Amino acid sequence: MTDLPRLTEDRIRKRATPQSWERGWDYFSGGAVLRAVWRDGVLTAEVEGSQYEPYQVTVEFTPDGEIESAECTCPYDWGGDCKHIIATLLYLIHRPEEIEKRSPLADLLSGLSREQLVELVRTLARIHPEIVEDVEDFVGAPTPPPAAVALSPTPAPPPSVDLAALQRQIRADLRAKGQGLYEMYYGDYYEGDIALGEVLRPAMERVRELLDAGDARSALAVLEAATIAWLEGCRRLDQDLLEEWEPDWDEDLNEFGQFWAEALLSADLTRAERAHWEERLDDWADTMPGGQALEVAVAAVVQGWDYPPLVAVLQGHITEKGAWEDEVPDFADDLALIRLRILERQGRFEEYLNLAEAEGQFLLYLQMLIRLGRSNQAFAEARECLTEPEGIHIVAQALAGHKQIDLALDLAAHGLMLQSARGRAALAEWLRDQAWAHGRTDLALQAAWQAFRDRTRLENYRWLREHLGKEWPSRQAEALQIVASSTDPQGAVDIYLYERMYREAIALADQHPWEVNVDRVIEAVKGEFPDWAFGKCRRRAEEIMDAGKAGEYDVAIRWLRRGRDILLDAGRQTQWDAYLRSLLEKHQRKYKLVPMLKTLM
Repeated sequence: MTDLPRLTEDRIRKRATPQSWERGWDYFSGGAVLRAVWRDGVLTAEVEGSQYEPYQVTVEFTPDGEIESAECTCPYDWGGDCKHIIATLLYLIHRPEEIEKRSPLADLLSGLSREQLVELVRTLARIHPEIVEDVEDFVGAPTPPPAAVALSPTPAPPPSVDLAALQRQIRADLRAKGQGLYEMYYGDYYEGDIALGEVLRPAMERVRELLDAGDARSALAVLEAATIAWLEGCRRLDQDLLEEWEPDWDEDLNEFGQFWAEALLSADLTRAERAHWEERLDDWADTMPGGQALEVAVAAVVQGWDYPPLVAVLQGHITEKGAWEDEVPDFADDLALIRLRILERQGRFEEYLNLAEAEGQFLLYLQMLIRLGRSNQAFAEARECLTEPEGIHIVAQALAGHKQIDLALDLAAHGLMLQSARGRAALAEWLRDQAWAHGRTDLALQAAWQAFRDRTRLENYRWLREHLGKEWPSRQAEALQIVASSTDPQGAVDIYLYERMYREAIALADQHPWEVNVDRVIEAVKGEFPDWAFGKCRRRAEEIMDAGKAGEYDVAIRWLRRGRDILLDAGRQTQWDAYLRSLLEKHQRKYKLVPMLKTLM
């Protein structure tokens, strides 16, 4: 792929949160993208941030011009693309002529001799000393056999995964995360925590494949190799900053411990093997960063499947203590879910039901009853024991999925009568659609009104309007009364705009400027209320210009251009000209802004 891809602002906007989109525009318009280079399907850029060194952005494209991946060296991790990536993509759209086009790296290296390649690596290592660790990882010796004892009379075949390559990847990714850890404390991203455990994600994906294929021993080998790489990688990080890291909040690391537990319980281990893993995991849990994540694995290997309280539960002897003899640990639910997953995989369904009931996994218990053809029992127990619409919804969906539609609809109707409102809107919407599809129109309409009261959104309003038919004119006032008392300003505004009730929409936009998409209101009402729409555009622009935010003048000009078009479409040329003259006079000393204002003449 040699030509630059063609993107639109809309496609870029969909990849980011509103905050990242706005900040990305600010960075782009403020000249933060310092250097952009295109190399055969890969766009790289340097983008200024709060640190001395600019952030490095890399965007890879498919041959047909779609974004395949987008990465940045900043520690942003809160959904969608970061502001630096957005700024780079906007640079691609608006300044393609300024992007340098270079030959692919493979072409540059293909003509070099072995001696030249060695000298190149040495030169790079002198400039970037940290690259030496990547070289060491790349050429390092293969990982030694993981266990010091024979794990089975007949050793399992090696897993179909390059353990040495996996370890190199973990160590390299952890080093990159370490930079993010530094910037989180000393840069502009002091929000939340850095998820160091994310580097273990590739290993966990491979372990899941192996467990699903029934190869638990190979899964253990992958887990051990990943744990060793994690330990080695953590030793290379800034230890003072590592002590500030909060592993309890790291979901990936906690999931890694759960994978250990599942692999240990899935493998048919001897007593000697269990003792070996218990000792090793105990040591890791006590010494490695985030070692508490392995506590569930230690419990799993100690208890196995012959832990007396567990054996009693699986046989149907259920007490208040469940499957535990002493105090129940924090990870008890996680361990129960792991055991249930294994029992299901092994077809041990009665034991599954016993354990689910004993460990309080009541929804899983009910769903398994339905899968086993005991739908009437599941319906009766759900109706008697469930107290929230959210749980009723899950069981009703399971019943419907097993062709028990009447039971499902009756259970859902019962759920709408519960005192709790948790999950009631979703349940009502589901019941509305299912009941209508199966000819129970009265029940569907009852659910539709409940859905609209709980979730006053345009889609629920339109459903009522379309399905009430001739009754709608007599019921519309009731629906609009619900809109007027709604606690969802955006939902109410969408309905008002749909019904062309522009005064009501404008009033809500003024009352709730941070909760309502004012842009959408401007676009809808500008024809009938140009003064209000222009005033909003004017206010946005003046906030930037009056504060002298030179880096955001492009944003102000976009707002002014939009306001100008609104006035011109309304036949207010004179008003616009007078306003523009006043701006030029007011800001005449702002030499960057004045030429930009003159483009609006």
